[in-house]
Amino acid sequence: MPTIIHARYTLREGVALENLAICVDGEYIVDTGSLSELVARYPEADLVGGDNYIIAPGFTNAHDHGRALGTLALGVPDSFLELWLGHLANLPSIPPYLAALYSGLQLLQSGVTAVAHSHNPNSWSELAAELPESIRGYADAGIRVAMHPPIIDQNQLVYADRQRLYDMLPPELREAVGDAEGIDLSVDDYFAVLEDLFDSAHDRKGQRVHIQVSPAGGQWCGEDLIIRACEWARSRHTRVQMHMLETRYQRIYAHKTWGKSFIRHLEDIGALGDWLTLAHMVWVEDDDIELLAERGVGVAHNISSNLRLRSGIAPVAEMAAAGVKVGIGLDGHTLDDDQDFLREMRLAWTIGNRSGMAAVDLSPEMVWRMGTDIAAEITFGANVPLGGLEVGSLADLILLDRDAVKDIWSPADFPSRELLPTFFLRRAKREHVRQVMVGGAWVLRYGEHVNVEITDVEREIWERLQFAVAGPSVRLDTYLRKFYRGWDNGALPSLRR
Repeated sequence: MPTIIHARYTLREGVALENLAICVDGEYIVDTGSLSELVARYPEADLVGGDNYIIAPGFTNAHDHGRALGTLALGVPDSFLELWLGHLANLPSIPPYLAALYSGLQLLQSGVTAVAHSHNPNSWSELAAELPESIRGYADAGIRVAMHPPIIDQNQLVYADRQRLYDMLPPELREAVGDAEGIDLSVDDYFAVLEDLFDSAHDRKGQRVHIQVSPAGGQWCGEDLIIRACEWARSRHTRVQMHMLETRYQRIYAHKTWGKSFIRHLEDIGALGDWLTLAHMVWVEDDDIELLAERGVGVAHNISSNLRLRSGIAPVAEMAAAGVKVGIGLDGHTLDDDQDFLREMRLAWTIGNRSGMAAVDLSPEMVWRMGTDIAAEITFGANVPLGGLEVGSLADLILLDRDAVKDIWSPADFPSRELLPTFFLRRAKREHVRQVMVGGAWVLRYGEHVNVEITDVEREIWERLQFAVAGPSVRLDTYLRKFYRGWDNGALPSLRR
């Protein structure tokens, strides 16, 4: 039976349309028009909505790790990325199914209907077993997932000059950290796991699961690995996602290694294209932004994570103005540890508008698109009809509580249609998400999941948590900080974000 969803306003590509209703049949949007027009055409349809709602496309979280809980809750406080990463090995293990299930439930409560999941293995040797379990967790939550397991083949401990760090360490600590040059998974074995997963799980029809490839970051992956990843993805019409230029030290590493920017290096090896999404991009060089736009490269912007790990502020307004496709990701590391996608959009908008009258503007309409259609495109590809509310789009949408966002101090007819994108971007939070539909099926009704009791999942995670004792990485912090301070002393000019 068709369903007609109606509201006072509908947000489409960041623009508010008044009294536009949507008809869903099966997994797709099949018609749009006024409520009276759709009721006349589909008299048997269910009616959902009302003037107290705003309809918007479901959000796409363009970069995350699906840890279930923030790292602070798991015993790892914020620090510089290069220090913080060393502590992640001490995180207590949450079974992949439970972690993905709980992550998906939290995201749905925030209006997110699709997520890019960069998997963090509990055990690299068990990667092949973990990935299907994560996919199953997202499926049971009812959320779409672009799954891209990472691979690393170099520079796990520091980006370069490893011997200089070893020379700083006391003998017992040097022995404890060992010869950290990679992970206990060969590149060939990784691609074998990926191939099996692609054959068994990649969903070209329903677009519920996409299997993608992720050389974890340019400083952690050699040229041959990055080229192989791009070739693998292109031959299978899927995508590549990499962490890139998250910190100043990654930018310095590129110039120390190749005498050029990371982006120019990727261009030289043929790794730039519309199949590629780069996460973070805080330290992208101004001269490279136009090249990213020309090649159709996507950027997943993670403002909270970049702030919490003291990485800096990405030039999002400049990238968007140049035509770079920028989407918003939570990185599992939001400012308040609550996976609130609406607050993340607000933060990206507020901080993205920099000081000075000559600054490039980042409009609220663009930020809405960074959370919806653009984020969906850089996560699933331009050929997948996600992130929109047009006829033929997959029916992923949310209903926001207009009255709750408006509160009692707003006039009855406020906000106006013209101001609505700005108004809701400034005020809306996850608790204002009332109903969520994914692929034509309601998964959240009046703030509650239709199939899963979230408190039961929380209880099971709590019962399974075993907090590990911190290992050698705690003692490494002082030496790592001293090591990278040496890079600061020879830093390139204009390294300020």
